[in-house]
Amino acid sequence: MEILTALFFVLIYLFLIVLTCNLFTNSIEHLGKKFNLDESATGSILAAAGTALPETILPLIAIFQVKGNNSDGIEIGTGAILGSSFLLSAFALFISALAFIFFQKQKLKNPLNINFENFSRDYKFFIVAYFIAITSTFINEKNLKIIIGAFLICYWIFYAIKTISKSNENEVEENCPNLYFAFSNKNLENNIFIILLQTIFSLFLLFIFSKLFVDEIQAFSILTKISPLVVSLVLSPLATELPEITNSIIWIKNKKDSLAISNITGAMVYQASICTSIGLIFTDWKFNSIATSNIFCTSCAVLTVFIISRFIKKIPSGLLLSCLIWYLGFLFSVIFIFH
Repeated sequence: MEILTALFFVLIYLFLIVLTCNLFTNSIEHLGKKFNLDESATGSILAAAGTALPETILPLIAIFQVKGNNSDGIEIGTGAILGSSFLLSAFALFISALAFIFFQKQKLKNPLNINFENFSRDYKFFIVAYFIAITSTFINEKNLKIIIGAFLICYWIFYAIKTISKSNENEVEENCPNLYFAFSNKNLENNIFIILLQTIFSLFLLFIFSKLFVDEIQAFSILTKISPLVVSLVLSPLATELPEITNSIIWIKNKKDSLAISNITGAMVYQASICTSIGLIFTDWKFNSIATSNIFCTSCAVLTVFIISRFIKKIPSGLLLSCLIWYLGFLFSVIFIFH
């Protein structure tokens, strides 16, 4: 009965997150338009950073909520950091491609309507940040790891500035849906206070519902006797990245592919920079065999998409669908090899 109750609340919070994401995507489009940003910059910076609150705070909560030398919090925090990057680069892109095929009635060979240069730029920034973060595990000097963590924070700021400056060269999206908090008053749709109010309110709700969703996921894992590490690498990221996934589905449905994909790739850069800096600064940043398997599958998923897309100069939906292979491969390794 307890398992059914936990599952019921998981579905309730999932529904509330979906509704809130619709409110957030509505406001973020108007915010991007207000600051004269193109779709890629709006998705990569405003949407990605905005919805990153749950996955930023969860590792901090996990790391600092334990006392003494208990390593459970450190393990869960590290797993949540690594799991988020993996879920975005594998599962989230797969879901976006699936939505593209379903809502827009496209074929596997048809490319998404996105800016290829912006997509490649995000992937390059991610690969560099991820490589620096992962190879830092071989460094034993803690102070040096802290310096690297600080560097990655500066690295993301540089990425944000470069992305925003680049957006000035592109056409700004003018076709925005009606702002919900304007209540059909056209004069209020350009009011920065109203836009920010809706954005902050939706972010607040996203944080609350995501936190409740994560709590129920963890409660469900305890009742079903799933290990905390598996939760941190698989279930928790699935919960904390739900806003990004939902946002992308909504934007794909509305034929705004650039917003959808840049939301994910921008979040990938954020994860590899800001979130890994948390691990570098506040933990010993060491990986066990399950974490290493996660890193391997993440690297394969990212490099496969990056190399093939650079060769063909476009992003067909079939290429993003192939990311599921690496996601399922990791799940297989967790269940059958390391369990």
